[in-house]
Amino acid sequence: MSAIVLDDDQAEDVTVGDIEEIIPAKRQFALGAQQALVSNAWLDPIFIASVAGFSAALATNLVTATFLAAGVVTVVQSTKLVRLPIVQGPSSAFSPLAIGYYKAGTISSASLGLLIAAGLVFLAAVSGQFARLRRLLSPAVSGTIITLVGVALAGFTFMEFFGGVGTANFGTGTSLFIACATTLTVLVSAAIGGRFRMFGFLIALLVGNFIALCFGMLDFSSVGTAPWLAVPTLLPYGALQFDLAITVTMFIVFLVAVVEAMGMYEATAKLTNTELTDRRVNMGIAGEAGGSMVAALIGGFGTTAYAQNLGVVKMTGVGSRHVVRVAGCIFIALAFFPKVAAILVATPAPVVGGLFLPAAATVIMAGLQLASKERRSPIKNLVAPLGLMAGLGIPALSGSLAPSLPPILGEMIGHSIVVGAVTVMLAELCLVKLPELFGSK
Repeated sequence: MSAIVLDDDQAEDVTVGDIEEIIPAKRQFALGAQQALVSNAWLDPIFIASVAGFSAALATNLVTATFLAAGVVTVVQSTKLVRLPIVQGPSSAFSPLAIGYYKAGTISSASLGLLIAAGLVFLAAVSGQFARLRRLLSPAVSGTIITLVGVALAGFTFMEFFGGVGTANFGTGTSLFIACATTLTVLVSAAIGGRFRMFGFLIALLVGNFIALCFGMLDFSSVGTAPWLAVPTLLPYGALQFDLAITVTMFIVFLVAVVEAMGMYEATAKLTNTELTDRRVNMGIAGEAGGSMVAALIGGFGTTAYAQNLGVVKMTGVGSRHVVRVAGCIFIALAFFPKVAAILVATPAPVVGGLFLPAAATVIMAGLQLASKERRSPIKNLVAPLGLMAGLGIPALSGSLAPSLPPILGEMIGHSIVVGAVTVMLAELCLVKLPELFGSK
């Protein structure tokens, strides 16, 4: 197996397979299934549908649209565009917006807003404009964004780890036992190495589900009611309607999702020792925008590169983009066969949390290692801390600050990744790039 070893300043060597490695078909399918399972791309649409109060038909369509968009973009990205082992899925940044707009009866305006925002980003990407934005993505900026993505995953991870908020199993000893056993399986598999490390998350899923079955927590009742076949509906929320404020909001959130994705590209390229050219970045963003445009037309929301799958690459050592392509094909199949997808949805919350915990922790560590690189200047060294402080501190005050701000800003300051990304890029521009431009050291 062709492999590379990355040296970093603070951690042990991490061996990751080459992105062009061709893996035997059976093993490749199993590894692709592992990536698809850990991504849990179905959790966002299920969460949105549940909290917003979608009808059964709209909920099914949302899951179908999500799988289809994520699958198509993942396959195209790994094959033709950014060509990295990156799995695409629905961006959680859109979840609170989708819920709020559906309850307010303006969800069709949100779909049009996403369509316009993604279209503008697509045009900017194919014309090569994101290469300029990339100049702001120093390790401090990328590391800050990746760290905040990992921290954002932490809240969801522990909700699942403890059994799912609002369920009878939340916080029980049984849930904790299942979650800890699942996480421990991933860690032990990684420590053993070899095939165990390669399939650690898949082994942990089987172990966690088996324990859950023994405790009567594995429920397949939803499989029986799920339809065998489904096709996404065009414009399921009705005719598209234009709303300027909603469109601007969707554009801002989409830009943040793009910056988040660019950070994932940089981190994945570094991890796999791959040269990340401006063309690959622009093509990757064009792919994400194109997928989001398709998603908007069939009732889904914006797609982005998934951070937890970067954690899977690092922990399993499998960096082949061909494995990720298999994961995308699995998503596409699940889009049209909801009954099969329902089997995955039946995975108990503690098992999901147990799988997410090591993946999310690895993402945070990767982000911190990038963000903490010494820049030989006390001013430049402030960039990452300012972004992290803003991203973690300001959203906690959003309830008090929002009433005194314009509605769009009031909506934005509640999202840690949005606040942190904007702050760290402004800090990089003002404290580093502008002084360098004007000759200051």
